[in-house]
Amino acid sequence: MIIQSSRIWLDEKFTPAQLEIKDGKIIAIHEYKQHDVDEDYGDKKILPGLLDIHAHGFNGMDSNYATYEGLKHWIATLPKEGVTSFLVTTSTAPEENLLESYELISKVIDEKLPGAQALGIHVEGPQISFNFKGAHNPYLIQKPNVEQFKRYQQHASNKIKLICIAPEMDEQHELIKYCTSQDVRVTIGHSGAKYDECLNAKDSGARSFTHTFNGMLGLHHREPGCAGAALSMDDMYAELICDGVHVHYAVAKTVVRAKGKDKLILVTDAVQIKGLKPGIYDMPGRWVEVKEDGCGRLKDGRLAGSSNKMINMVKNCVQHCGGDEVIAINAATKNPATFLGLNTKGELKVNNDADIIVIDDDYNVLQTYVNGNKMV
Repeated sequence: MIIQSSRIWLDEKFTPAQLEIKDGKIIAIHEYKQHDVDEDYGDKKILPGLLDIHAHGFNGMDSNYATYEGLKHWIATLPKEGVTSFLVTTSTAPEENLLESYELISKVIDEKLPGAQALGIHVEGPQISFNFKGAHNPYLIQKPNVEQFKRYQQHASNKIKLICIAPEMDEQHELIKYCTSQDVRVTIGHSGAKYDECLNAKDSGARSFTHTFNGMLGLHHREPGCAGAALSMDDMYAELICDGVHVHYAVAKTVVRAKGKDKLILVTDAVQIKGLKPGIYDMPGRWVEVKEDGCGRLKDGRLAGSSNKMINMVKNCVQHCGGDEVIAINAATKNPATFLGLNTKGELKVNNDADIIVIDDDYNVLQTYVNGNKMV
């Protein structure tokens, strides 16, 4: 199959070209109009499929209490917003529920259901700070523990790829070092760590910051804190929920400028309210009110995740944060893939997976291909 457009995202710019796809891979990139094509998308933009490495649930299902039908529906729906790959993200919950969910999620990943590809599991909590817990259950927060993580990974069949840790809670950074040794990426989050602690955590193996400015020690001119570390450490990645609610666009703009085209990672932090209408919901482990802005809030008004879509994070980054398109696109494609060590995703290149989306100038997703298969 050959598709073409006058605007295909190649080498960080739009170029007239053709993509030849076979057996789920991009096998050749041809000059524009060189061959007869199966699909001609005119001047529509063709991008790599989007990767969301921080997403908790959908349509009432929370990954902490995962169900087969819930995961199946979620996987099938994500391509509609341009997501071709994602990490199933859990948060603080009773260990027995997490272990059950890890087993189910692992089995679903192995089934390779039609839709977005679940690449693995992202663990966000309970290895976090009580003082920066956000919406996490304070009674279930625990100190980072290597033996506990080994239980997690055993039940997950080694599919945990990313973990959020508050480094000040991790004595001698034992869990950070262990996870790094096991090729599990570590991100600093829900943390009151000061700048020097973050620097030491980086030396121990941490490589990113979780939803920057949310759930972390803020920026002060004499103590940069987690937020200042995320902005100033040029070799560290930083997640950003770019919806204007979790982080004001004026501040988000600072994150975008600081991390640039190579170290920014856009995420949705979407939770089980995604796909639900505004209202009040009493769900397993969480009471939450869904507001008109698409974000969830607890009874005391604290933010409790969102119903964000990845394509909107890209759009917001460009339109509200002064981000060049290369920053926004990389932050949803190339950067998360590189961070996770995925060599065949995030870019439209020969031998890469044929994960492709077609959008218009208003960032509406018109078509999505996952491993060369049409999903939308």
